Amino acid sequence: MKNSFFSKFAKLSLALLFVSCIAFVACKPEPEIDNPKSTPIEITENDGIIGVWSCTYDSGYVETYTITATTFDAGSYSYAGNELKVIKTSDDSGYIYFKFTRAANKDWTYSETAPDVGKWYAVSYKNLKADSISLSGAYKSGGKTSTDTIDEAIKEFTIGNGYFGTYSELKKQ
Repeated sequence: MKNSFFSKFAKLSLALLFVSCIAFVACKPEPEIDNPKSTPIEITENDGIIGVWSCTYDSGYVETYTITATTFDAGSYSYAGNELKVIKTSDDSGYIYFKFTRAANKDWTYSETAPDVGKWYAVSYKNLKADSISLSGAYKSGGKTSTDTIDEAIKEFTIGNGYFGTYSELKKQ
């Protein structure tokens, strides 16, 4: 009798544990999206993120980003894009989305024929002021380098998903 009771109890406990595990996995929330209800909007000529932004490092290397209402260019030896859209997450931060017109090849050279050209990418900005901004391109180890649609880019390229770990501190030129 005792073995039967303990056997049934053990089976019931295992079954409840199994159901609890399935419920936990099934109810796991989607990855955090910083502002999922926001709709990306076009950048206007009056937007504070428009401009030429740069930083000169101690080594003498100059990092420059040119942002217009329709284009994003990280310099002739780096990536660029068009069809810009923005989602503002606060008065001084947000995400800039664009389609690559120049992207990285497998050998880390950049060209207009790289595999990601024509696909969507994101840059995070924060600390936007009249004369300064912090920018970070979407990157995480093992992460995506682009997406087929802007909706996918909005869901994938977020701080909550582990992208945008390093920001460049830039001044307006």
